[in-house]
Amino acid sequence: MTVVLVDPRRPSLIPVEAIELLTGDVQYTEEMPIKVPWSLPSARPAYEGEDAPVLLSSDPEHPAVQARLAAGDKLISAPEPQAGERLVDAVAMMDKLRTSGPWESEQTHDSLRRYLLEETYELFDAVRSGDADSLREELGDVLLQVLFHARIAEDAPSHPFTIDDVADSLLRKLANRVPAVLAGEPISLDDQLAQWEERKAAEKRSKARKSVLDDVPTGQPALALAQKVIDRVTQAGLPGDLIPAGITSVALSVQGDAENELRASVLEFMDTVRAVEKAIAADRRGEDVPEELDVNSLGAITEEEWRAFWPSDDVIAPGEDVDDEAEAVEAEVLEAQAVDDEGADDEDAVDDEDAVEDEAQATTEDELEGESADAEDTEPAPDRVPEPTPADVPEPAPVEVPEAEPTDVPESTPEDVDSEVAHDAETDESAKNGQAEGAETDEPARNGRAEGAETDESAKDGQAEGAETDEPAKAEPQ
Repeated sequence: MTVVLVDPRRPSLIPVEAIELLTGDVQYTEEMPIKVPWSLPSARPAYEGEDAPVLLSSDPEHPAVQARLAAGDKLISAPEPQAGERLVDAVAMMDKLRTSGPWESEQTHDSLRRYLLEETYELFDAVRSGDADSLREELGDVLLQVLFHARIAEDAPSHPFTIDDVADSLLRKLANRVPAVLAGEPISLDDQLAQWEERKAAEKRSKARKSVLDDVPTGQPALALAQKVIDRVTQAGLPGDLIPAGITSVALSVQGDAENELRASVLEFMDTVRAVEKAIAADRRGEDVPEELDVNSLGAITEEEWRAFWPSDDVIAPGEDVDDEAEAVEAEVLEAQAVDDEGADDEDAVDDEDAVEDEAQATTEDELEGESADAEDTEPAPDRVPEPTPADVPEPAPVEVPEAEPTDVPESTPEDVDSEVAHDAETDESAKNGQAEGAETDEPARNGRAEGAETDESAKDGQAEGAETDEPAKAEPQ
């Protein structure tokens, strides 16, 4: 009696020593794929009839398997799982998600770009943290992106490939780059690195690259992109003074976008390099060979060729240093910042001037109110009153006296006459007092003397005005 255990991932792979046994009467457990027992000449379920000489199963914990092993049956099993077998399960699960998942089935290479970038940064953080659990999890997230893109490529209408093609490309590359290590030959670190770079360069030449910038990923951060591009063009022999300062130095400003500005400068420089390479290639092949028939790689470019075909606008004038251009760029940025700061200072200065004017006006009004109150309460000394300036003394507004309309005067009795005489006397006295107050008020305004100071001029004016007032008053009783 024998129990044959197969790999549940590959149930069709039967151990060699079990092949002859499966030609006779065989029972199988229910988890076995139906195509396996159907391929056997005589197979029946484990629960039917008496025990067969052979029990075929992929589940070592199945009750029938456990019972027969406990009874002493011989065990023939597939080899133990090896490293990478769970990757097969991951591939199968990704295939299930791609074909059945509403979200997974709609994704494209482009729609997954941001997730790949995000997972890569998270993997960087996990490596830096030193947390093994976090590192394992983030590696799985990156692996998901690899499996996802490979599964999407499998459905491509043109040039499709599978995850096995991806693995095959990796195996071929490693076999070509480090043959000595894979062959078990002793090799030093320096020799291994030199061999890697040499074979890598040979691979690039075999692809007939049209530009030194081919295969440079432009989706990487702008600073890393600039560094990669500078390394490539420098290795290709481009003179350093032809590299613009806009990508060799980064100027930061508060309102700027350094990432996008640097990326735009690098992409523009890459276009210039490719245009120059294309012009050099056209010059080398001549007019007789069309561009579409030119299958030769560009090869090395001399410094003279770079300078001869480089756009004249991008060439730095003789005697001008690259650092000078960088300083000029930095100066422009600083000047722009200074203009912004000056505008802000001007606005602040205007606000300060307005505040000072408002405060001065309020102070002047308070002082005037205080002086008016003091003038009413206390009569200042004549020698301490400052002489007002013409600007301080407002001219008195002219007073229009309406002409009295003539009225009929009724005949008066002796009692009325006496009453009117008394009333006129009181009016005369009030007029004199009013004239005196007017003189006290107007005189300091004209010559700066103290209020109420009596002068010959005011006295004369007061007497004259009083005489003018008395005359009509005396004429009435007559």
